[in-house]
Amino acid sequence: MQGEVGGDCVEASHTKSSMEMKSIVECRRSIFGLPRSDQVANFLNRAIVSTILYVVMLRFLTTPAMAATYAPEARTMGINYGRLADNIPSHAESVKLIKNLGMGRVRIFDSDGPTIEAFAGSGLELTIGMSNLDITALGQDANTADQWIANNVVPYYPATNITCITVGNELFTYPEQAVIWPQLVPAIKNLYTSLQTRGLTRIKVSTAVEYSILANSFPPSAGVFREELAVAVMKPLLQQLDTTSSYLYLNVYPYFGWSGNTADIPLDYALFTRDSTFTVDGQYEYKNLLDAQLDAMVAAMEAVGYGDVRIVVSETGWPTLGDANTLGANISNAQTYNNNLVKWAITNPTKGTPKRPGIFVPTFIFAVYNEKDKPGPTTERNWGLLYPSGKPVYPLEVSGSSGGGSSSGGGGYDSPLKTCNGRPSVLSLTASFFGILFNLRI
Repeated sequence: MQGEVGGDCVEASHTKSSMEMKSIVECRRSIFGLPRSDQVANFLNRAIVSTILYVVMLRFLTTPAMAATYAPEARTMGINYGRLADNIPSHAESVKLIKNLGMGRVRIFDSDGPTIEAFAGSGLELTIGMSNLDITALGQDANTADQWIANNVVPYYPATNITCITVGNELFTYPEQAVIWPQLVPAIKNLYTSLQTRGLTRIKVSTAVEYSILANSFPPSAGVFREELAVAVMKPLLQQLDTTSSYLYLNVYPYFGWSGNTADIPLDYALFTRDSTFTVDGQYEYKNLLDAQLDAMVAAMEAVGYGDVRIVVSETGWPTLGDANTLGANISNAQTYNNNLVKWAITNPTKGTPKRPGIFVPTFIFAVYNEKDKPGPTTERNWGLLYPSGKPVYPLEVSGSSGGGSSSGGGGYDSPLKTCNGRPSVLSLTASFFGILFNLRI
């Protein structure tokens, strides 16, 4: 028998019963501030259960139907920086003007080196693009795609915050380019693989599609893709975007929807100025045309099995001037539309659409400048927020200021704990797991 350890707790000899031994050991644990064995067992049991639950939740989250998990997005406004004019300011001056407008993200239609380089250190997110005619080579050969990344991304990133590459623009508008359609998804996959291999994992790859890919858009719940696109192109495209948590870039203009059907669509519905509901579609009510157009696109995506892919409004706006027979193209309407668009896009908390409430939609206004060298009707050359001199065509309110907003745009971030189908993200599940593990209150 050994001496006292402390108090009335004495270590027993080997002749003590197992029950007595257990009692003595527990007494020693108490003296040294150690948890009792039943507490340790309870902790381990709960930790095991928590781990099992966590693994199950991760499995649930990452099944193919749940592949798209979107990172939080800065709630900022975007703008298209077209350059089809020889009288517009330099790249460096344009970056300053864009920031002065209060924009947080910019989209260009090519991968011009000096243009990309001008955005280095600007704090602006940049989406770059390419010609539709580049798609075939990128789709047919992975090495060509890798070289494209080496030439057009690697020299500038991360000094320039390139966030997305759009593979072509409005490819499905041109019947003569139908031969390119089968190469679109392979091109996106090859570029994505190159980015992943090079460790450039934060850059997304998508394409910018036109609203006319829909065969029907009214009512919104009846939205469907054109027959020649639905299964052959859009389904594999959306599958790729879903797998990589990328966005579908959509060029959508309520102006054209209204001007092409003024008998049935009121102007206030297109301009965001209507107070009352105009369209009722089942459980959803619509007070503005853009919401209806976006939800029609979502319905079409659902019809091919990928309704969770998020949308970026890659182009939208309102012309300030048109030909003699052009309806509604004036400064007043453009100012009304774009100012209301900003409120719609970056309101905090995020509004979303009736079908996707609370889901942030990154939005790019078309465009920075009036571009005098663009072909087509007069409206094509008069979408800009700025004249070539840099003077505003009309005041635009971003971040609570007119023409002088900060590049933080609307400020804040989209929720990081939300996937686009409303289920919890890996981050939220991880937080829940550790809460369970350390609080031990399951």
